[in-house]
Amino acid sequence: MAEEHRVAGHLGVAAEEYDAAIRTFIPGYGRMIDTIVGWLDGHVPAGGLVVDLGAGTGALSAAILDALPDVRVELVDIDPEMLEVAAARCARHAGRLTLRRARFEEALPSCHAVVGSLALHHVTALADKADLYRAIHAALEPGGLVVIGDMLIHPEGPERRRLFESWYEHMGQHGITAAEADAHFAQWAAEDHYVPLPDELGLMAAAGFRRPECFWRDAGLTVYGGFKDA
Repeated sequence: MAEEHRVAGHLGVAAEEYDAAIRTFIPGYGRMIDTIVGWLDGHVPAGGLVVDLGAGTGALSAAILDALPDVRVELVDIDPEMLEVAAARCARHAGRLTLRRARFEEALPSCHAVVGSLALHHVTALADKADLYRAIHAALEPGGLVVIGDMLIHPEGPERRRLFESWYEHMGQHGITAAEADAHFAQWAAEDHYVPLPDELGLMAAAGFRRPECFWRDAGLTVYGGFKDA
């Protein structure tokens, strides 16, 4: 079993500082959250359940609970410190949320949607990610959907270089020097595994999602997903 992912060690920030820090690291973070929520709107029935994989501080879950007052959300994360922050953040929605400390490979409940934000790149083996997409497809009710926001980057080539140039530029605009960015990427490399968009869509298609699609993209940051047939 893989070592637990802890944000304090991975990003070098405490859980309660994550929300501010992530915007300095990731371009388009707010737009990513809004896009995921937008795809759920109208597709999750009243009383339906959304499972947030790698929920972290609950930023995505809170946005869903705020925008869709008739849905329920289960926040899943392995990091207990992050779950504590998420619980406090979403406390006003008590009765519509549950928190579960679990790994991605643990069983998913029957649900109407599965979401994730900057979490699935911690699944380092493609075989494990293929298994995860199959488990998501099996857990979804007919007509349900999966919507994921993550960095999707080729392992080499001019596409990768250009995306990283954009990424460094964003970090520089937030006071992070190139040397500091180099150190961050070196630290993250042990746990982060970026997959190109075509490969992610291919894994989803193999899992049973017939029309997986890219819903939005800004440089490497991508929102993608698919529907389970009704």
